[in-house]
Amino acid sequence: VSTVGVAGFILGGGIGYLARKHGMAIDNLLSADVVTAAGRLVRASADENPDLYWALRGGGGNFGIVTSFLFQLHEMQRDVVTGYFAYPLKEAKQILSFYAEYSEKMPDEMSLGCGVGSRLGGEPGVGIYFVWSGDPAKAEKYIEPLRKAGTVASELVRRVGQVESL
Repeated sequence: VSTVGVAGFILGGGIGYLARKHGMAIDNLLSADVVTAAGRLVRASADENPDLYWALRGGGGNFGIVTSFLFQLHEMQRDVVTGYFAYPLKEAKQILSFYAEYSEKMPDEMSLGCGVGSRLGGEPGVGIYFVWSGDPAKAEKYIEPLRKAGTVASELVRRVGQVESL
């Protein structure tokens, strides 16, 4: 996570590209070592200092300094298919309605997001971005409807060999 680092990502909840499939990052926190305001080093987990553990998992900040994390990892293939589709702003109502309905039907392997804005120097528009974390050969089935949702102003679809390259 280039903007906040792993600690900021985890303690901020961690809504990432794989959240639909594996939960938010904080859902995968098994324990954390924390230096408290009193200067004590303690472990926070479901079994040790559970109040601190649950506070770290959503209570905000100021509970101490986390010096290490233990995470639940998930097996995953190396490649994902990712991209976005941009549509004209005049189609925003149509695209946002499509997004609301389509995103409910997706399998856990397909994460979708939507936004309204403009690229630097570009026309305002509405966009849908996605990450397919399942079998890359099955991605097109879920990508093709995005091409038909409206007038595609621009499109980028690519297979990426490392999740961190997103």
